[in-house]
Amino acid sequence: MPSPKNTVKRLPPAREAALEALHRCLGSGVDIQGALDRAISSRSNMDPRDVGLATELCYGYLRLKGRLEYILSRYLKDPSKLPPKMRLAMGVAAYELLHLERIPAYSTVNWAVDFAKTKPKARLTGLFNAVLRRVSELGDEVNDLDWYREGATDIEHLSRYYACPEWIIELWHNGYGEETTRHYLEAQVQAPAIGLNLYRHPDADVLYNELAANPNIIDIDGMSFALKAGTQLPDAAPPMARQSFAARQAVEMLSPKQWPTPIWDACAGRGGKSRVLKEMGIDDIFASDVHMGRLSALHRELPKVPAFAARADLEPPIKGAGTILLDLPCSGLGVLSRRPDTKWRRTRHEVAELEQLQARILNNAVDALKPGGVIAIITCTLNPDENEHQLDRLLKAHDRIKKGPTWTTPADSPLNEFFWGAVVKV
Repeated sequence: MPSPKNTVKRLPPAREAALEALHRCLGSGVDIQGALDRAISSRSNMDPRDVGLATELCYGYLRLKGRLEYILSRYLKDPSKLPPKMRLAMGVAAYELLHLERIPAYSTVNWAVDFAKTKPKARLTGLFNAVLRRVSELGDEVNDLDWYREGATDIEHLSRYYACPEWIIELWHNGYGEETTRHYLEAQVQAPAIGLNLYRHPDADVLYNELAANPNIIDIDGMSFALKAGTQLPDAAPPMARQSFAARQAVEMLSPKQWPTPIWDACAGRGGKSRVLKEMGIDDIFASDVHMGRLSALHRELPKVPAFAARADLEPPIKGAGTILLDLPCSGLGVLSRRPDTKWRRTRHEVAELEQLQARILNNAVDALKPGGVIAIITCTLNPDENEHQLDRLLKAHDRIKKGPTWTTPADSPLNEFFWGAVVKV
């Protein structure tokens, strides 16, 4: 048996699960929610409080990863020399020290130093202890934009503070201007609003009144609610359906009651957009998606909506739809608050490939419509090449279509998510 002094303590469950999920996400390209679900499910009977803390650590760290790395670089000669898992652990601990005030600093430093001991030959325990104690002594200066300015260009400065890759900041600045870019940068380091939909919930009437009276309410539309992040929600069985309020807005602002039917939700996912249409009294809908798992979820939620597997970028399996609703695959730069791993995993090259995929889907949709039909386009990205410029290219390629209304979530929206939408009439 090893002597007690050589025994390495196991990490507290929340930190262990968070580090596992983050390493899989950033190291292997798995989306953070899938990685976190796997990490939690592999630990039987994990306390709900630990699940909550692991979730906060994963999403909070990813929203502020770039800022935290800059802070640590002030106390490390060469952060790149740290093993990746050790660098990740130090960053998560720094997030905990600076942003989770309810956790004592000594507790955070202790678990991080214990983790450093798992690489005894690297002799990192002293380094972890010294650096994290320095971080714990930082005051309000870390929340000051000017603290991140030293030796940086304007774009580097914003990248450090807002924890956003420079290429995304440049894209937004070139496409939308300085003021709007600041709004987008502020939004993506915040948690998104909680979106709930009560459509078809057995206790909708009771829950509606309770949610409407909540002091953290941001907006109400039909059976949908937007509440501030962190709001304590009422218990409900079955649970209330989560749905982005900003995504709902994008559908409604394109006037779907005026769309000719039948409506083909051709990139349906789990059926969020079809749910909005059904709630508005539009019943002549059918749906398709390439992922069978998403179609299964759609069938469970909306059993009366016919659904089938199909790729929207290939030869349309059917023709003659009155409206084709396209929630286009996109870079997701409008929902970084909800999917913060996107900004660290997405590349310029991938965005260019997505633009080509979008073009194929749009051209196929034009061919699949009946005369007088409509294409309703929605994305959850902030990128003119995937939105406005993509629409312009479509209009130039087909002289028998014309542009209808377009819409973008306002830059100062309190929802912290942004969608773009447009209608094309054949």
